[in-house]
Amino acid sequence: MAKSTTEKEDKKKNPVKKSKKTKGVQTQEMREEQVRIAAYYRWENRGKTHGSDSEDWFEAEDSLSD
Repeated sequence: MAKSTTEKEDKKKNPVKKSKKTKGVQTQEMREEQVRIAAYYRWENRGKTHGSDSEDWFEAEDSLSD
């Protein structure tokens, strides 16, 4: 089915902009997810004992900063 003239005009006035993927750029959300996963593995490797979540988190951040 053909698009109406107004739909075509709308696309010309407001084209959909596609996001550009740039290499080497890391969003805050991506960084937090990496830290979260690294902290989880640290906790798991310590035997899943509770009480040092902050230490695991900070060590994970440090390990990813290197």
